[in-house]
Amino acid sequence: MLTSKAIHLRSKGTSFIRVQQRGFDDFADLDRGFRKQFGGNTASYKFINLGFLLFIREKNSCLIHRFEKYNRRLDQGFNFKIPFIEKIAYCHDLREQVIEILPQTAVTRDNVALNIDGVLYIQIIDPIKVSYNVENIYTAITNLAQTVMRSEIGKISLDRTFEERQSLNEKIVNAVHRETADWGIKTMRYEIKDIVPPENIQNSMILQAEAERKKRAQILASEGDRVSNINRAEASKRAQVLEAEGKAESMIIQAEASSSALTSIDESLKSPSGMAAAQFLLGQRYIQCYQRLAKKDNLIVMNNGPIDVKEKIQDSLNFFREIKNETQL
Repeated sequence: MLTSKAIHLRSKGTSFIRVQQRGFDDFADLDRGFRKQFGGNTASYKFINLGFLLFIREKNSCLIHRFEKYNRRLDQGFNFKIPFIEKIAYCHDLREQVIEILPQTAVTRDNVALNIDGVLYIQIIDPIKVSYNVENIYTAITNLAQTVMRSEIGKISLDRTFEERQSLNEKIVNAVHRETADWGIKTMRYEIKDIVPPENIQNSMILQAEAERKKRAQILASEGDRVSNINRAEASKRAQVLEAEGKAESMIIQAEASSSALTSIDESLKSPSGMAAAQFLLGQRYIQCYQRLAKKDNLIVMNNGPIDVKEKIQDSLNFFREIKNETQL
């Protein structure tokens, strides 16, 4: 059986393993070499170099140099290369990557210094441009993002900085994407993490927020009082309307009752015995009125002579007779 010997090499910051072909029984020694090289994690490497054979991991791409000159691009999977003549010059991860933008000082339009940091998400879409159009892609794009962020912050005031964070993110993404069009990179998004103003500005903002809360509380209290007063006025208005309607209905009922009573009286007076009954009721009512007047502490002016009750009743009866005669005519 054949044997194999793994030789560990490192080129341009990218680790890989070259195997001298002496034959091998299996890949056990090779796997142990990978684990020793990558600290037990075989998922950290981008490719496996076996001399003539090259295995590139998923979502990775390698650039091959032949005699120190670009020759071709190799994508994920199983590939061939010529040992000693061809070598792997660059290997890039094609997945979305996160770049930490370190905190920096930016001055707003109203001359307030802010300490701002963020996170930039990018994806390599053209490994050839990334390798040959810029020297160090991550350093270059970090410096570019910081410069663009300072420029965009300088265009707005402090208050708008907090209100338009989403708009700032979009502007920074568009600016970075426009500048890196020839670098083979797609800028996915940018997120501002923290915006830290100076301590005196923070104290002013706290006082402003407290005053705003008090203002809102006073407005809410006044709105509550206004609604309460309106409700009370509406209730009072409704009560008065209902009271007036009740009085009107009561007067209508009383008028109808009086009309009915007068009709009944009129019908009774037309009968022979009605006049005698009316004379008796008038006399009784007359005496009751004098009794009620005598019970009150009032000054009563009386006639000198005694009151002739029979005479008063006769006068009332004569009045009813005159009304009756007029109605018959």
